[in-house]
Amino acid sequence: MTHSAVSLEDLLADFDATTAKWKEFFAVNPGAAEVATDIANSGNIGALVWHIYAASLRLSLRLLGEPITDLEAAVKNVDLAWELHGRAVANLRRFLETTSEADLNEVFHFSTRTAGEISASRRKICLHIFVHAMRHWAQIGPIVRQNGFPPTWGQDILFSPAIA
Repeated sequence: MTHSAVSLEDLLADFDATTAKWKEFFAVNPGAAEVATDIANSGNIGALVWHIYAASLRLSLRLLGEPITDLEAAVKNVDLAWELHGRAVANLRRFLETTSEADLNEVFHFSTRTAGEISASRRKICLHIFVHAMRHWAQIGPIVRQNGFPPTWGQDILFSPAIA
């Protein structure tokens, strides 16, 4: 038996809702962005947040078949991350609104900055955007809490207002 559990649209809504919570958190706790971390060679939490959305933007452009924005010279901080998030979400919405099930199953090949050549379906890439963000937010939560900046909301998907 097959069950339709969570749609890509549901995950996009959670991706956006999670970002809104963290954006508010960093506005109230700007020092949390300066907390050191070595995750993804970021140096600090703000740069790690930037990494989440830079990857999201690049992958969303790949899903649309558009040229990849070169972000390597950009300042990597939490304030600029929110702009990247907005662009990625707009791209993902456009992609999901115009993509068929058959298109989601299409496998394509591309080069990445750090992992070399990748082959994946558009569905897998879309899912990766959401899981990649969830994984990094799960890392960020305890790090900022242990450094005196505790988030004040349930961070598990169980608490997401975006998914019933």
